[in-house]
Amino acid sequence: MRYILGIIIALFIVGCGYKPISKITQNIIGDTVYVDVVISKTEPKNSVWIKDAVKEGIVARLNRQLSDDKNANTSIMVSIRSLNYEATIYDEYGYITSYRAILTLNYKTKFKDGSVVDIPASGEYDFSVARRQKSARYADSIISDTEKYEAIKEASKEAFDEYIANLAIKGYKNGSSNR
Repeated sequence: MRYILGIIIALFIVGCGYKPISKITQNIIGDTVYVDVVISKTEPKNSVWIKDAVKEGIVARLNRQLSDDKNANTSIMVSIRSLNYEATIYDEYGYITSYRAILTLNYKTKFKDGSVVDIPASGEYDFSVARRQKSARYADSIISDTEKYEAIKEASKEAFDEYIANLAIKGYKNGSSNR
């Protein structure tokens, strides 16, 4: 019975035309990718964190190899359009206990066919800054570097997901889905 159910599920997945994003984007991106981030003058640490998140996404989500700019089929230049922190939750004393990091990035992508396109993408991440120690709650509304790093990393991942969704649409429109 399990064998028959497995076959039915496999036929359904194959029959519906599902293809992973890495396959859809294969013809427009190529095998090797160069990633660079324009360093922000106001907060240079953030640029490094974003670069790490984008590189991780290229390798993990798209199954591509990172390369130097001379040997890459595709180059991606990421720049920060904006990074804001919004207070989302206040406690009964008026202290901020939760923030939302809103990150907007611009991905300037040069594909292997030579075309260049700017793809904007944004990501959000909610995080708490209130701490509880021995039944006493400390809500000082200050964002630590660790919390900033985690928020920017997660917002960068969400923005990268939006970016690869745009790439998948572009790849599908260009016929790289091999219908």
